[in-house]
Formats: sequence, C-alpha cells, structure tokens
Amino acid sequence: MNSTIIAAGAAVLGSMVGAVATIFTTWITQRTQAARSRVEATLRGRESLYAEFITEASHLTVDAFTHQLEQPATFVKLYGILGRVRLVAADAVLAAAEACCGQIVDLYAKPNMTIEQIRVAFDQGQMDPIKEFSTICRAEFLEIMAGG
Repeated sequence: MNSTIIAAGAAVLGSMVGAVATIFTTWITQRTQAARSRVEATLRGRESLYAEFITEASHLTVDAFTHQLEQPATFVKLYGILGRVRLVAADAVLAAAEACCGQIVDLYAKPNMTIEQIRVAFDQGQMDPIKEFSTICRAEFLEIMAGG
C-alpha cells in the first residue's frame, strides 16, 4: 500500500473518531443537564408547596391559641394545600402534614390560651405542630439533592 493512502485513511478515521466522541460527549452532557433541571424543578415546586402549607398552618395554629373553631370553612385553604401535598409528597411528608392538620384541629378544641400560657408552651416545645412536617420535608429535600 501506498503510504499516502495509509496516512489519508488514518486522518479520515481519526476525524471520524473525534467527531463521534464529540457527539457522544455532547449527548451525555445534555442528558445530565436535563436530569439536573428536572430535579431542580421538582425541588422548587415542592419547596413552594410546602412553604405554602407551613404558612397557612402557622396562621391557623396561632389563631387556634386564642379562638375556638367557629366555622369549619376556616380549614378550606389548608385542606386544599394538603390535597396538593398528597399529589407529590413522599409518604412520610404526607403523614406529617396530616398529623399537623390534626394537631391544629385539636388546638381549636382546647380552651383559649393567655399570652403567658402560649409563651410557656412554646418555650417547652409543646405547641409546634409544624415542626415534624418541616423536619421531614428537609430530609426529603436532602434525599432528592443527593440523587436518591
């Protein structure tokens, strides 16, 4: 064989291998970026939903300290958010959200509290229906970020 043909063939083969490697690398990079984007979108959506739940549950918790439940419609927004949590949350998060709602309902059933009673209850960690929910949500976020 002519050395010119061998050199030309090697150049063509080298170019083809380089092109295939570039295409493959680009494909892998795009797949990785797409997967990362999906995880980030999932985190943003859940963070927003869970924050909305926490905000509404907080309002109702504070209200329950000083008021009796006069209208069950008070819970419409919280239960609507709870329904949305059911669509996307892990079982542990859902169980904590349902427990939080139950604790708030129980708070409304108790006698009204004075400011001093509320302060003492918070100091002793007795009145925080949202704590378990937020702790479990944090664990879920860490698991999602870790790729699990």
